[in-house]
Amino acid sequence: MKEFDTQSSQDNSLAEATFNDIMEIANQAIENGASGLSTYRSGKSQSTFLSNCATLSIIPDSSGQGGSIVIDFGSYSCLCDDGRYRKGIINVSYTATYRDSGAVITTNPQNYFVGRDSSNLYQVSGTKTVVNQGHNAAGHLWYTIDVTGELHDRNNAVMTWTSQRNREWLAGESTMGTGGYIDDVYSITGTSSGTTFEAKSYTANISKALVFKLDPACRHIVEGIFELTPSGLPTRTLDYGNGDCDNDATITVNGATFNIKLR
Repeated sequence: MKEFDTQSSQDNSLAEATFNDIMEIANQAIENGASGLSTYRSGKSQSTFLSNCATLSIIPDSSGQGGSIVIDFGSYSCLCDDGRYRKGIINVSYTATYRDSGAVITTNPQNYFVGRDSSNLYQVSGTKTVVNQGHNAAGHLWYTIDVTGELHDRNNAVMTWTSQRNREWLAGESTMGTGGYIDDVYSITGTSSGTTFEAKSYTANISKALVFKLDPACRHIVEGIFELTPSGLPTRTLDYGNGDCDNDATITVNGATFNIKLR
């Protein structure tokens, strides 16, 4: 029944995870700087996201604090250490590092593809802008994040995604270096809207902060709830669970709850 269709919730989750992934790749590249170039090319244990698939071209700006980076995964699907296949380019511009208050980081994928199956990759395009707002009252760095993006599946169906988010760095800020991200934990609040691969529009609001971990064992959001309303249909409530590192979630529509597997 159309009333209980869960496609919009799953597509929104896919977009959320995909653009989070792009930001983490960019942050690793920026934090390690020019001295990290060889690290990203070699040594599988050095960088979960980039591993030995990617090469970096880094151009510092005149301030010495910012610049631009081209992260190139090559023309053929490469299996990275986090279990995802990638190819293509992510362009990054930044005014300072991710940890610096006031830093502005913008990412633009270019002919970039990602997925867990080399024969079923999603092409990603659009712009993501992250602004470091400094430390909040809890002593955590927090960020405003704006995304306007698209995902194309292997059949060239298109989903669009626009979001406005606040992101809080809950744990791991003090750990630095190429492996320092592994203990990072973040929470996200905010809103989004878009159209699914089936061209159906929807809006979404996070009612309980979404929590995700950069531990390689955690490939999906581990906790939190958001409410998604497809045009002309009842609201779906998606619950990511209680913090376990799995791909299980539930969707509730009109009092009926369905178990789903996150992609």
